[in-house]
Amino acid sequence: MALYDTTLSRTPGLVSRRSLPRTIVATGALLLCMAAVVFAVVNFAGLMEYSKESAQEASRPRYQALRGLGILPIAIIILAVTFGVFAVGAIVGSWSKVWVREQTGTPLRKRFEGYHSLSPDAFERLHAAFASGDPTRYVPLPEQSRGGDGVVFIWTADADQLAFVGMTWGSKRKATRNAPLIVLSGRPFGDLDRALRVGLTAPWVAG
Repeated sequence: MALYDTTLSRTPGLVSRRSLPRTIVATGALLLCMAAVVFAVVNFAGLMEYSKESAQEASRPRYQALRGLGILPIAIIILAVTFGVFAVGAIVGSWSKVWVREQTGTPLRKRFEGYHSLSPDAFERLHAAFASGDPTRYVPLPEQSRGGDGVVFIWTADADQLAFVGMTWGSKRKATRNAPLIVLSGRPFGDLDRALRVGLTAPWVAG
């Protein structure tokens, strides 16, 4: 489950639905992986021989050292199974699903995900800044840092002119704390949309 899905699932009016395009992509990847495994198994002997001959004819000693192994079909099977596991995870997990406004059917489009080094007090101030709807209070955002304690998510339901801001704090996934979801409409939505287009690290310029 994605980091903020628990809070989204408890938000009235939002539902998680399977994305047909993403499901098709993941299913296609799984079918390709299965086909690769079948191909490697059916042609195992031929691929083994081809692999040994290729290693024998290789100009580099490190490749010649593999001439007795015939690793090509084994490598194909291992890679196909590995990617197949990821494909199955994508199909049954959250990757193939999108959050949708139940009333209108408008999907939430993720516009921003940033990791920032924030203290608990700074986290609360930034949450209050977004909740105010005043772009001069939340842009420019603090610089992003790998492993930062503060995570900012922004989604927009473009057809409904609504923005959703989620924030999570905590360095360990099991100990994270989700702040209440912020919903912006009207002028605050327009301001945030413009800030996203320009870049949240740029100072706000009134238009």
